[in-house]
Amino acid sequence: MVPPNSQQRRNGVQSAEGELSRSGRRRILFCLLVGLGGVAISLLLAQMLRDQGRRLAAVQFQHDAERRIEAIQHTAIDRLSVVDIIKAFYVGSELVERKGFRLFTEPLLQRFQGVQMLGWAPLVAEEERTAHEQAVRKDGFSSYGITEHDDRGQYVPAGKRAEYCPILFVEPFEKYKSMLGFDLCSYPVCRAATERAMATGRQAAAICSPTGEDATNDKLLYVVAPIRNVGASADHPQTAGFVFGVFDISAIVEESLHSFTPVGIDVHIRDFSDAGIGPLICTRPSPLRAPGKATEPIPDPSELSAAGMRVTSLIDAIDRLIEIECVPLESYLAQHRMWGPILVLPTGLLITALLVGLLFLLTGRTARVRRLVAQRTQDLRASEQRFRRLVDSAGDAVFLHDESGRIRDLNKRACDTLGYTRDELLRMKMPDIDLQVTAGNQLQFWNLPDDEYPITLGGIHRRKDGSTFPVEIRLVPFNVGNERLMFGLARDVTDRKLAEEKLHEEQRLLREMLDLQEQDRKLVSYEIHDGLAQQLTGVLFKFQSIENLQDRDPDAARKMFDEAVGLLREAMAETRRLIGGLRPPVLDESGIVAAVEDLISAYRQDCPKVEFVHDLEPQRFAPPLESAVFRIVQESLTNACRHSRSEKVRVELGLSGDRVLIDVRDWGVGFDTEKDQSGHFGLRGLRERARLLGGSAEIESSPGHGTHVHVELPLLPPVENGTASGSR
Repeated sequence: MVPPNSQQRRNGVQSAEGELSRSGRRRILFCLLVGLGGVAISLLLAQMLRDQGRRLAAVQFQHDAERRIEAIQHTAIDRLSVVDIIKAFYVGSELVERKGFRLFTEPLLQRFQGVQMLGWAPLVAEEERTAHEQAVRKDGFSSYGITEHDDRGQYVPAGKRAEYCPILFVEPFEKYKSMLGFDLCSYPVCRAATERAMATGRQAAAICSPTGEDATNDKLLYVVAPIRNVGASADHPQTAGFVFGVFDISAIVEESLHSFTPVGIDVHIRDFSDAGIGPLICTRPSPLRAPGKATEPIPDPSELSAAGMRVTSLIDAIDRLIEIECVPLESYLAQHRMWGPILVLPTGLLITALLVGLLFLLTGRTARVRRLVAQRTQDLRASEQRFRRLVDSAGDAVFLHDESGRIRDLNKRACDTLGYTRDELLRMKMPDIDLQVTAGNQLQFWNLPDDEYPITLGGIHRRKDGSTFPVEIRLVPFNVGNERLMFGLARDVTDRKLAEEKLHEEQRLLREMLDLQEQDRKLVSYEIHDGLAQQLTGVLFKFQSIENLQDRDPDAARKMFDEAVGLLREAMAETRRLIGGLRPPVLDESGIVAAVEDLISAYRQDCPKVEFVHDLEPQRFAPPLESAVFRIVQESLTNACRHSRSEKVRVELGLSGDRVLIDVRDWGVGFDTEKDQSGHFGLRGLRERARLLGGSAEIESSPGHGTHVHVELPLLPPVENGTASGSR
């Protein structure tokens, strides 16, 4: 039998052992709970940091991609403006010759990388095809014809259609001279763009090459603009057509991105003009894919998963919708990967205390966030500096002002244009520099609905020295915090205004010359009616009378016949006089020297002492040049013989290098050139005739000291056997 004290001791030991066992289980359970809690919190924090890292990488990628897209867009706009430049050249020119087209487009091709081809294609109707081909062949292209491609890609004569659009001018000529005469309308894609341009009167574009063949695997952008050539002539009868350009999209993209530091971003260009996802035009892989740097395959953007990272933007290329897509490489994502998610999980498992571990994680996370904030702050400052450099390098003046008109910021161009320092302008208000802005009228543009901005209006800016110049102002508001500011872009339009005034003057002069031409036609019609027509009518009456008299009175009939023959001779003389007044036959038969001698012989009846001196070789000039020289001498002689009352007139023709010199001098009463210009269309027509041929005319005169007309005209291609040759 066990003593009671021993039993109690055993029970106490068992109770103590049980308590220890329960305490151990509680400790184990607590440790297990702490461990599970630590694992759960570590996993949660790791996932949060992973998501944060992806978001930060996405933000950085968005920033890098948008910069590249913006650069591509700006470069594309700059390149595509070449077609507008050529169109403006045609609009501002009365006649664009092949040489002039080459001289104008050559610097454009050298300056703008990515411009593969520039050309001009007239619109030729089917009934004008033969005349068009013959005119171009006479211009030196003996094998010229309107062509198209056959099934093997060879040039063959174009099939019959209502209208053709053959390439007449193309640059660079040596590279694409085989395309002369190729009908752009024979290629369906080009024809569709040409028809859109013809229907709308604006530019149209297509992803293709005008020949139907791509020089590379990448597609080309074909841009066409309708134009009307107001300076048509017999050699160039086409009055309507198209200027076009072919642009290498890959070269444009490469030019846009060559200045960027490679960071591992592929760029894909896709045509989005048609419904749905369009075909891939070209791909610009990151330079980091170069051998030895990366071996990653170029992914197809259409195969990216939903979780894939990419940035897209749609831009307008004339009337085409182009998508620019940026896709990061794995190396790019690796550069922006955060190591926090990898470190958090083992760190959380090793930390014994949840609060210590949480504090450690929060402390580490706070430090990383601070570093990230500092990096982003530095990036923002760098971005602000880049933006400031961009604004300062802009070609137009930029102003930022508040509602009171006080200038808050501006760029260097504004200081240079107005002649003030930056500090001086920051102490001024907009009414101080813009004569058309007052404290009252500037408020009317301040609180308009957002959809009415940007606003474009005219203004007059005053420089520090007091001089003024016209500007075109573009206003756009934006909010900075709780403050509303106005962003103004001021462009100096002095040259534009002068060009508009010159254009109006040219139009007025053209109307006056057309009126003169109409007056000349009326004069010719009057002379025919009062002279030649009356003479022919008299001949008709006499011949009718002869029929009645020949049987009754043969002598009277014979006399009537002689009178009719005399009238016919007078009619023939009158006909020759009228023809000589329009264009003397001797000019076409014997050249300018013989024509001037014949003209002087006719004038010696009124001006006995007309002296003619020349040192021209017995050669023929181009018909337009001979006609211009003859008309200038004729007009000068007419003025000298009718108005100068001079006893002597001297006419002199000569050559100086590649220019024809014309001098007509008299020693008569003269006139005041400043007062007598407004009503003397003959002298103005003389100047305009010289200007249209690229020459110059000077008229020197004063009362009592005679008149001296001096004209210089450039040599045009001469005539050989009735055909203009290509060189003198």
